[in-house]
Amino acid sequence: MKKHYFEIDKNYIEQMSQPISPLYTEMIFNNISEKIDLALKEISNKAPILSSYDLKIVNECATQTQTQSSALDLFLLIKSPKLEMSVLKLNRNFFKKALNKLKIAYYESKIEKQQKKRRKKNKQTENNNTLLSKTEYSYEKYNINDFKKDLLKNLAKHFLNTTILYTTQYGVTLESKDELGMAVNIYIVMENGKKFRLFNSNNYKLITVDFGQRFANFEVKNYNTNYNYQIAVRLFNSLFINLMNYPLNQIYIESLLYNCPNKLFEGSTYEMFLKIYNYLIIESNQNFKSITNENINIANDNLAKINLYDFNKFLKILGNLI
Repeated sequence: MKKHYFEIDKNYIEQMSQPISPLYTEMIFNNISEKIDLALKEISNKAPILSSYDLKIVNECATQTQTQSSALDLFLLIKSPKLEMSVLKLNRNFFKKALNKLKIAYYESKIEKQQKKRRKKNKQTENNNTLLSKTEYSYEKYNINDFKKDLLKNLAKHFLNTTILYTTQYGVTLESKDELGMAVNIYIVMENGKKFRLFNSNNYKLITVDFGQRFANFEVKNYNTNYNYQIAVRLFNSLFINLMNYPLNQIYIESLLYNCPNKLFEGSTYEMFLKIYNYLIIESNQNFKSITNENINIANDNLAKINLYDFNKFLKILGNLI
């Protein structure tokens, strides 16, 4: 990790707490929404598998606490019984596919050992092995993995060559400073009321995400602190990514600051920062309640997972620079 040779003073804190215009995020959102609409229409013409879909902004852009380094995280909410059923089928085949991979690996290893003695015979078995690999991992019916690949392919048609698009564990990511201005992460999500189910292509499962009372609690806390809670969340987002070189878990920092007494948010931005920092150093945040659900603490909220060693290191660095 790089060393830091500057002092965190009043001017630096004021600079780190400056908001990003919501119009900027809205412009990017409208841009990507239009192109997602086009991509999904092209997919529907090929395979009419969507009953409906919608886009939802999540993480720091949803609470206007984003920084210059933030990405626009979007939930692509889809309703599709066919795709939902395909997840179950893919999951059933997961262990079967894993066993086939082990068999193939063993078979290839055996071939390698006998290569010198049985060259001609091995050539035939290698061809059979290649055929086996192809047949084991092909799916005749359209599934959610096909949908993700088609989404990527059809989105690429509507962006410049300078825009980088690639599939991820949960969806598709776009990176383009020229065309978008910030990275955009699209998560493929099955909608189910207030709960969302993200498709994980690594294990073919749907992971339930429940934001609970997060946004309602955020608004109440923000109002009760004269809207300084929002400034504090943005400030700690900026400080963490500048000092640690990767983004802070948004629900974790929202929860930490949600538990801070309202009186800590009074005064100038710099005074507020010092009071909150000292409070976090003294208090055991393991006992803090999660902003998503006040009946559980942060440690038990799967959405607030964080490397505590890194966060404590972050606080230590802050202390050395103040």
